[in-house]
Amino acid sequence: MKLFEQFLDILYPDNFSCIICGDDIFNENEYCVCAECKKDLPFISGKVCKKCGLPINSMANYCDRCQRNKHFFDKAIATFYYKDEIARCIKNLKFENCRYLAKYLAKFMADTLNANNIICDVIVPVPMHENRLRERGFNHSELLARHLSEIVNIPLDTKSLIKCVNTKTQVNLNFEQRQNNLLNSFKVLNINAIKGKNVLVVDDVFTTGSTMDNCAKALKGAGANKVFCISIAHTVIL
Repeated sequence: MKLFEQFLDILYPDNFSCIICGDDIFNENEYCVCAECKKDLPFISGKVCKKCGLPINSMANYCDRCQRNKHFFDKAIATFYYKDEIARCIKNLKFENCRYLAKYLAKFMADTLNANNIICDVIVPVPMHENRLRERGFNHSELLARHLSEIVNIPLDTKSLIKCVNTKTQVNLNFEQRQNNLLNSFKVLNINAIKGKNVLVVDDVFTTGSTMDNCAKALKGAGANKVFCISIAHTVIL
């Protein structure tokens, strides 16, 4: 099967144009982003909160929210700010069925994971409720996690963590509403696959951390040693 996929890649290459501007790329480029677009991408740099990865401009090691609230995850990281072309790419992946974007976004995520020296035993995508999955046809977080797993050579587990409650969308909800909306909505089916392990949870965007927190709560309840989280982008809420 792998050989057949490689053969298709040769016949139908998908990395001849920039995923941002669409211009031709004539040299080998694993990110599929031209040099001009790459320099303008909203990479997160500088000091960030040691817990949630939010960029901060103070002497503190933790952002205001993390100082006020407990998190179940041990550390969260993200590659970009959620804005501009990255926000457009994420929306196209999720809502325009541009599944090929997951492959390239995952390569940026892999760089971020390696730069943070996070060691984990298994990668778990944020699960989607079966009703929502039927509506959309695919889980974008699972696509990202699958590609990331292949790049960093860490096993992928798409079965152990499930979303057992079909909650309403998190869009337009505040921090407290987001937490309450997702309360007890995730469940671990295979405790033996999680117990004692360091788990990396993958999602597209980190906003308040409610999704990651509730996933981490279920995983820690199943005996996970540590739970780390990685997203493509971090929303900065003013």
